[in-house]
Amino acid sequence: MKKNDLAYREEFLAGRLGIRAKILIYLAILAGFIISTVWMLQGVLFRGLYRGATVAQMQSAVQTQFFLTIGAILVATALVGFTMAKSISEPIIETNLAARELSRSRYTRPPHSGGYREIAELNDTLIRAAEDLGKVEDLQRELIANISHDLRTPLTMIGGYAEAMRDIPEEATPENLQIIIDETNRLNSMVNEVLDFSSLRTGNMELEQGDFNLTEEIREIVGRVSKMTAVDGYRVVFEDAEDRTVHGDSRRISQVIYNLLGNALTYTGEDKTVRVLQTDVGSSVQVSISDSGEGIPADELPYIWDRYYRSRENHRRAVIGSGLGLNICRGILEKHEAPYGVRSEPGEGTTFWFRLPVVKNPG
Repeated sequence: MKKNDLAYREEFLAGRLGIRAKILIYLAILAGFIISTVWMLQGVLFRGLYRGATVAQMQSAVQTQFFLTIGAILVATALVGFTMAKSISEPIIETNLAARELSRSRYTRPPHSGGYREIAELNDTLIRAAEDLGKVEDLQRELIANISHDLRTPLTMIGGYAEAMRDIPEEATPENLQIIIDETNRLNSMVNEVLDFSSLRTGNMELEQGDFNLTEEIREIVGRVSKMTAVDGYRVVFEDAEDRTVHGDSRRISQVIYNLLGNALTYTGEDKTVRVLQTDVGSSVQVSISDSGEGIPADELPYIWDRYYRSRENHRRAVIGSGLGLNICRGILEKHEAPYGVRSEPGEGTTFWFRLPVVKNPG
């Protein structure tokens, strides 16, 4: 594809002329303009100084004065030009060299970056970018390690039970088969959440919105989750309320409730109890899901919805889901333009909530 003329000229000049050379060229052009002006005006400027002198004397004096003026202008231009070129270009060149380290998540402030406000601000921005990139890389590595651990556990159990059933016919019991089915479902859930996570990042998640009974959805989800987790001693309590109809993507809102329940079950306390509450707030309905766990430190609360966030406590295997649920919840709720949030006190558990507008007189 042929480049347009403007883009080609910009690339041609930018690739061959540095900032120092351009400053010197601009100053040389300015000096040429001044010299040309002096040449044109020298007769007018110096004629009155040499009244009574002969023509030869006047010409000699004007010529001497002209060359002295040119020399002074050239010397001053050279000194100013080299000084400006060095003082202006050096911080920019150093910033450019330091910025190349951003790909390695490293960036140190160049020694001459404080001479200009704009360059200092640029260096501050690059330093913050390097810090953020470093955090993202650390969290990515931790996330990959955690997901790898979560995937390895069900795969190991499926493989172990399948081998036992192959080698020992008596082990082919409904209980062992159910374990394989449960772990397969866990893997399927993890894969689906990773796919949803990817769809949200790329903006490809589409909503199929309509009116639906939110209260009935909560009842069904709580019933399913209770059956899945009761064998391990968990208890999900839904404080029943009047039916409320809302507008949205029922499948995605159900996914939000399911993910918040999974997070609450993973981090609930010794009583292994999670409570779900539906309340009316003005013209909206609020769904709150609370656990009885250790809570979240205040300094971590702003980051819990981040896509690579993991609590500083030891990683726990999710009771249901993959551990990516909070970021997926945020993406779905933001697509619905629904308010959401979290309340937590250390030692007193955590409550996640979101709101949806109630549909008046549903058809």
